[in-house]
Amino acid sequence: MIIKTAMKLSLVCSALLLTACKPWVSDNIGSICKDSPELCEDLHKIGDCRFKRTTVIRARYYDKIDPTEINKRDLLTELDEYESCLELTLFMQYTRNKNRKKLRLENYLKAQELIQINLKESKGTKDPMLAYYLWTHHQDMQARRVFLTFATKEDIRDPKILFKLATIYSKDNAQTSLNLFYKALRYTTSLKQTSPATFTMIMTIFYQKKLFEEAYVWALIAKKEDENDEYPINLELILQKGKSHGDRLILNEVQLRERAQQYYLQLSEGKFQIEAPILP
Repeated sequence: MIIKTAMKLSLVCSALLLTACKPWVSDNIGSICKDSPELCEDLHKIGDCRFKRTTVIRARYYDKIDPTEINKRDLLTELDEYESCLELTLFMQYTRNKNRKKLRLENYLKAQELIQINLKESKGTKDPMLAYYLWTHHQDMQARRVFLTFATKEDIRDPKILFKLATIYSKDNAQTSLNLFYKALRYTTSLKQTSPATFTMIMTIFYQKKLFEEAYVWALIAKKEDENDEYPINLELILQKGKSHGDRLILNEVQLRERAQQYYLQLSEGKFQIEAPILP
């Protein structure tokens, strides 16, 4: 297998990113809980999922002081992750602390309650990113229509929207998906706007179409950008396949590495202007 872990594009904004996005507020948990105890006291401070509890509290705080649809989406994302984390712990037994299981269950039920409250508040949103989240995470068909109506406009230049639309098409229409991925990359201004998973998905499209030279170029970019090795890629397998498939074989590995480096520099500087090739 080329990819050892499932491809995923995340909507998650980590606690660090949330903080970086809002330098004008103090998000120290101690300060938040002192000034707004209602954001902390209904989620018991226990050993389970402590980090996710912290990110939920911060997300609730941001949603309280700046109730935008972006902050609502971030809050729902954090609540979903917190609920999933707690769900994995529900059947763990502790012989020395009988009360911990009760507190864990109360946190789990509270997370579910908060999700439902915020879903109700988000109903009918016209924000495409929040609509995408509601559709893909909570099967909101009205939100699906909102997202697709916005995302399929000819003049859309928002890379975040284009990346998500490309991901949707990747299952059924490889050419449309590839066109959208390349279009999104042409509108990015730096690599910070692009998830490493994007490069992995582009590589996968080419690999599935047996365009091994193109797959190799994007595999090199994906591997260079994925510092945490979240999407492990087998470069040798691509080379092996590319050397044994007739007119689609890899002829010049050095040249492909140079092209990958050229693409990488263009993406880093926001100067990528390549059109997607036509797939066979």
